[in-house]
Amino acid sequence: MDKMTKDQLLDNLASYGYPLLMPASNKPEELLENLLEQDDVRLLEGFPVVFTNMLKEKEELKWEKVDWQPNLLSRKAQTRLPFLLALTVLLFQFNKVEKKYEERTEKVLFKFHNGKEVLTYAAVPFAKSEPVKFDEFEFSPERLENTFKTYVLEASSKNKDLEDRRHDLELELLLSEIFTPRQKTLLRKKMEGESLTKTEREYFSRVVKKRLKVLANDELHQLAHRLLHQ
Repeated sequence: MDKMTKDQLLDNLASYGYPLLMPASNKPEELLENLLEQDDVRLLEGFPVVFTNMLKEKEELKWEKVDWQPNLLSRKAQTRLPFLLALTVLLFQFNKVEKKYEERTEKVLFKFHNGKEVLTYAAVPFAKSEPVKFDEFEFSPERLENTFKTYVLEASSKNKDLEDRRHDLELELLLSEIFTPRQKTLLRKKMEGESLTKTEREYFSRVVKKRLKVLANDELHQLAHRLLHQ
């Protein structure tokens, strides 16, 4: 592992979500190994955020591979990593994060000979909102929870809202290429289950329905796809 200065670490942890961490490396485990060497509790508290975003980004981390073992880490990292992984597991459990992320984290945690004991040790004070103490640090469950919710759960929700808005806009633009404003209004009313007037029903059946049938034709889809990619 190439040793980073603290400034380099801060500069390279950007896209993994923690506010102190700013542009990403293509070697996520190396970033975390450098993070584990820091004696700044603010940085260490960001471990669950960074680790979660790395799990989401990569299907398998180096640490998850069969041939990776904890003894490849520095002594300091070997001491700290199981506790921070345990805190991450507890945050997943308390916030009902997808089970697969909890399982992947436990897979790494249980490579440590004391992994299960560390998880049990951390779970007791965490459940009581009391400080979890290890390696001369005290980690506040409340502060960890707030950071995790702000930079993982709420950030994911905001990203989803943004994706939904972008999808709606793209659909609106595509519909505008084919349908008039009046026709789009009728389509929306149909999609939302609103009743149409007699005049609207007749117009929908006579004009809009014919266009929908054309759009729904599989052969036409294939032809359009072929022509667009020639």
